[in-house]
Amino acid sequence: MAIRNIMEDVVASVVYEVLSKEKKVEYIEVYFDDIVAYVLNRIPPRYVTSERGILHDRIDFSRSAQRRSDILFLVHEAMRFVQSRRSTPSPPSRIDESAKMKFFPHVLGEVLEETTFNPISGIEISLLYNNQHAQMIDPNWPNPYKTNKATKGFFHFWPKFIEGEMDEFSPIEFVLRFSHPALEELETRFSLKAVTSFNLGNSHVLPITLMKTKEGVDASTVFDCE
Repeated sequence: MAIRNIMEDVVASVVYEVLSKEKKVEYIEVYFDDIVAYVLNRIPPRYVTSERGILHDRIDFSRSAQRRSDILFLVHEAMRFVQSRRSTPSPPSRIDESAKMKFFPHVLGEVLEETTFNPISGIEISLLYNNQHAQMIDPNWPNPYKTNKATKGFFHFWPKFIEGEMDEFSPIEFVLRFSHPALEELETRFSLKAVTSFNLGNSHVLPITLMKTKEGVDASTVFDCE
């Protein structure tokens, strides 16, 4: 995986969230890149070289209210700046959508033991498509993935869109399979729709998955002990 500044995708995600909530469609079409660039020029970069680096940074960001507040403040400052600089919006450029590559949003989730809400190391999580392990956008991205003490129950997949096999206009169904020797196996289903932007900030965040300890197993013995 190439070196990436993870803040590009984090900022893009926050900008899109703000503009969507405020129903500023014209900003998304015309000013989006300007706002993202404005914010990125005012915060330090954070570079990653692997999927684990992406996951750790996303966890850190989700738990840092101050970092998110700083970015939100800069997003609103950028909106005021670009609006004052451009009295008349330029029309958005038209690109042949059919010529673009297709990507899925990356998938973020968290799995915990259901009675204590504690993370457990060693849960094997498989992302399945058509009953097979789904291809990842990068062959070095693990699938299946095993939870570990460092990631505290969080997991992260980025499935590859397979041209000619997957429908680019309809949601594609995936299955997540969770297994652990001390826990009851669990499967959950969800769908992803293809997009045309290579953007780590475009996330599909899953509800927290809760796994049940098998009968006769003391839940306290399977907590994050690795």
